[in-house]
Amino acid sequence: METTKKQWWGLLVVPLELMIGDLLFPLLKIDQNPKVSLIASTMLFVIGFLVMLYLFHDFLKAQWQVYRQKLFRHLLISIVLVVGAFLILSIVRGLIPSNLLQQRNTSATDAAPSLNASWAVLAAVMPFIAPFAEELTFRYLLFGKIANKALRFVMLFGQGILFGLVHWNNFNGNIYAMIPYMVLGIYLGLIYWFFKNIWGSIMVHWMLNTMNSMLPALLLFILSLFGIQT
Repeated sequence: METTKKQWWGLLVVPLELMIGDLLFPLLKIDQNPKVSLIASTMLFVIGFLVMLYLFHDFLKAQWQVYRQKLFRHLLISIVLVVGAFLILSIVRGLIPSNLLQQRNTSATDAAPSLNASWAVLAAVMPFIAPFAEELTFRYLLFGKIANKALRFVMLFGQGILFGLVHWNNFNGNIYAMIPYMVLGIYLGLIYWFFKNIWGSIMVHWMLNTMNSMLPALLLFILSLFGIQT
């Protein structure tokens, strides 16, 4: 497959995931059952993840060969940058009035507490694998591939804003709650610029998501095995 075709197909993956989740799932009434909705959403993300790996496996492999040459150093830097990401999210949220960050309730969120710890682990799969498709889309295709320096500077902010907007469902359409993630998107763009390697931003994004979702979910699951409910 030609490189340009791969890039265009790659740009379609995240929007298609959003369209299927927002339009097709409600049409098929998949979103009315929390468990069915979670399974369908996870499968959708896994398919998107596999498609991106198929499209960009050569690029990822080549970039990894460079990244792994100083793997320990890069991972240490990534850990520091993850701390920076948490600080940025906290600071930006603190600058926004709390009443603007409040989310309206939806049936899906109301039903979420009925899912047990094992379902929480399944729910954590999506943010666990999301960094691969999102970094390839926003940091590589919409930012790194741009040759013109002026346009690349503009897209540093553009891709950050778009990155925040794709989290629309996470915050039930609350644009104010997406602003911290827009800033995070710009931060991840700078990380990619700094590393000049997609694995730099993937690792930071993946560590951040893992600490926010998969690790807490696994902890809840382990506690549930001992009969401890939180």
